[in-house]
Amino acid sequence: MALLVDEGVRYPFRGDRSTDLLAAGGVLGIVAAITLQLAAAASTTLLAPVFAVLAAVPAVALLGYLLRVFETTVRGDDAPPSFRPIGALLRDGCRLAAVSLGYAVGPAVVLAVTVGGVIRAPLSPDSIGFVGSTAFFAASTIVLVLVVAFGYGFPAAVGRLAEGDRLRAALDPRGQRSILAHGGYFTAWTFAALFVVPGWAFLLAALSQPTPFGVVAVFVTFYAHVVATRLVARGYRSAAKTEDR
Repeated sequence: MALLVDEGVRYPFRGDRSTDLLAAGGVLGIVAAITLQLAAAASTTLLAPVFAVLAAVPAVALLGYLLRVFETTVRGDDAPPSFRPIGALLRDGCRLAAVSLGYAVGPAVVLAVTVGGVIRAPLSPDSIGFVGSTAFFAASTIVLVLVVAFGYGFPAAVGRLAEGDRLRAALDPRGQRSILAHGGYFTAWTFAALFVVPGWAFLLAALSQPTPFGVVAVFVTFYAHVVATRLVARGYRSAAKTEDR
């Protein structure tokens, strides 16, 4: 297991141009963060949609690169891919964005109904303590289960997409059961989560703080997601090989 994590940590630095790779990912992340901050600052003006579109381009490119990392890992490549060609990268990013949105629809609906029901629940002064705490516990449990379930199943859907399946097939959970039940996939996903969770924390810092720390957070976020993608893709590859036997 330690070898799996060590290989993932070293993965972004492999190849002849690893510095250029990290620099490109960081610059794209900085551009996306700055334009999103400008869109938020201009939210009451007509410039907000313009900045939002400008932010979407580098964000889609980063998604496309993560999908490319998944694809090359499934093929057995040991060095990280490049960002070129850009056109194919953007197409891959759009495909991954579509899968992400499609996969999140179900959990988002359940979450909205659950949270909305808790907010609208009538509470009397006598029952607010018991009912309120019970409702909060139930809603928190549902949210936690949804987040874990989405996070565990989503990489398997990305794997199907990386192997060339259509969007509908990638979103079909029936084709992912053997992958999700595989011990290698579970182990790799667990280690990948150890990088993704801090990566999201740094992402929030990068989006909210236009400071030198925010700039550093962008590069850390990119690195953490590349490592996590590499780890979970290796787990998916191991499970897919077992499935093909």
